[in-house]
Amino acid sequence: MNIKDIKYRIEQSAANLPTLSIINESGKEFRIHSKYNPFGEAETLKEKFNPEKYNALIILGAGLGYHLLPLKEIKDKYKKIIIIDAINNINEEIVKNPETGFLTESGNIIFLTGLSQNEIQAEINNEIDFEKINGLDVIDHPSSVRAFHEYYSEVKKSIQLVINRKAGNLATTKAFGKLYLKNIFKNFNAFSNMYPVSAFFRAFSRYPVLVIVSGPSIENYIEEIKAHQNNFFIICAESALSSLMHNDIFPDFFLSIDPQPFIFEHVLNLTASNAIPIFTVSSHPFMLEKFRNSRSLISLNTHPVSQIIDDMFPGKIGHIDSKTGTVAGDAIMAANEFSFNTIGLVGFDFSFPQFKIYPRGTAYQKRFANASRRFNSIETINFNYVMKSSKGIKVDGKYTRKSFVQYKESIEKLIENFNNKRILNINNSGIPIKGIEHIELKSFIADFCVNKILKQKIIGEVIVKSQYAGDIVSFKKLNTYISEKNNFNEIINASFENKSENKIELYKSLFNNLAM
Repeated sequence: MNIKDIKYRIEQSAANLPTLSIINESGKEFRIHSKYNPFGEAETLKEKFNPEKYNALIILGAGLGYHLLPLKEIKDKYKKIIIIDAINNINEEIVKNPETGFLTESGNIIFLTGLSQNEIQAEINNEIDFEKINGLDVIDHPSSVRAFHEYYSEVKKSIQLVINRKAGNLATTKAFGKLYLKNIFKNFNAFSNMYPVSAFFRAFSRYPVLVIVSGPSIENYIEEIKAHQNNFFIICAESALSSLMHNDIFPDFFLSIDPQPFIFEHVLNLTASNAIPIFTVSSHPFMLEKFRNSRSLISLNTHPVSQIIDDMFPGKIGHIDSKTGTVAGDAIMAANEFSFNTIGLVGFDFSFPQFKIYPRGTAYQKRFANASRRFNSIETINFNYVMKSSKGIKVDGKYTRKSFVQYKESIEKLIENFNNKRILNINNSGIPIKGIEHIELKSFIADFCVNKILKQKIIGEVIVKSQYAGDIVSFKKLNTYISEKNNFNEIINASFENKSENKIELYKSLFNNLAM
């Protein structure tokens, strides 16, 4: 049943209380509450409410709120309560009910009714802050979930995706917050020789692109990509760069977003030829230094410094932050923002196809092989690693692990928002990507990549029309803005798990010196 077409009926129960029934497409009624004693529902979930352990709560299914009566005495112990229901504006019926109307009167209770999955995900993302809560509990209303099983199943997936992403971001902040901020400060001086990523937005609407990441399956396509690389553009993750270039494949763009120094191993012996690097403001400075004489692009991300830059210079720098937390997601986002008319995904395996872990030629594969080869054959080493890493988890008959599945779901959600963009999965050995058509590389080339492209000429024409980021962003103005708006505390809060006045003053001083 389409949630936009839901019909329902309110009638009096035998206990003289309003009760709710859903009317399906054939006219039959499904009762959400008992027609005799809807009050009885108050006992069904009573033991599940635990604000001492979880002080944020999501309820799936509101009905008329009888199952939520126990909240009347304990609602104020929760930081936030989010009630989701498939029926649009069902809270307007609840407010009329003298027994459950309290649910609509509390400032910490929010109703999300009749919303799509994307809308719910966006709302939950805005409402839940793991730094301000002690735990999040999700409780079903059994009757509502039975009535709209498919709807609430998708809602649960959206909630889980937000939880995974938020928890990951919080862990990342705790682990790398200080490093992010240090990198940003060190990278400021490099802006003068970099172009804003926005310079390439909407620049390639006539052309196809391959987005390549370092899944083992890229080995299956090396020869064909090499032979036809002038018929399409190539965007890759930095981890795939060495494997491609060692096979005489020369990407046009590569992304590097990681703040950690080990990322440098992917480009240690490479010049990247004509490939244009795309960095974020918090990428590791080693990378920016290595490619400082190339035509590098800078992209903003969600860090407060980026947000302040965008406030002061709206849209001038631009961002390709996919919010997936992965370089693969950002590479797809770049292809979308650059407006390529057809996007082929290569190496998105989300699994260990044929018990392979990394493609040949990557820094990962070299390090793994060198550390282990002396004891066993590479096939035995790979098999043992896959069995241990996957813990026996299989999806679509292929060994994988939870993090890969979450990674796949985040990519699926990202692509879902692109609507009519033609995105195709060139992969016959990994786990399929939901909602994306599979195509063989030969067919992709035959259908969409017939003509040779003068790629460097086209890129050069975009560069000639562009300004350096350092000419767009004035760091003196940025420093004044931060001081006047008193935003520096926010920057520190986003960058450190433990704050102190000394730390704030230290980084203020560093920022002031860099902005002079």
